[in-house]
Amino acid sequence: MNNMLTFDEVKNFLEVEQQVIEKFIRDGVLHAYKIGGVYIRFRKEEVLGLKYDVLLKKKKSGNSGSIGQQLWDFWRFNNFYIVSALIILGLVYWFLHTAGSAS
Repeated sequence: MNNMLTFDEVKNFLEVEQQVIEKFIRDGVLHAYKIGGVYIRFRKEEVLGLKYDVLLKKKKSGNSGSIGQQLWDFWRFNNFYIVSALIILGLVYWFLHTAGSAS
């Protein structure tokens, strides 16, 4: 069983850009191993631990948004329901208004 990952496997697994991995290597966060002097490999256990840290940072930073951004996200994901509710309310109002004036 191979416990080493290639550069591309790490990039895809962590879902980050190449520059981020290079920064991790420079900062000593992620240790890289050269095999045969050409290919860079990473220990799978170390990458798994780093993925956990990266995901935690993404979740923490994902919650910090302005009120305007949060409202925009709410509208973007719920606009169908909001517009549908407004149309239904308008139709109910119209129906009640026309039914009341016909009597």
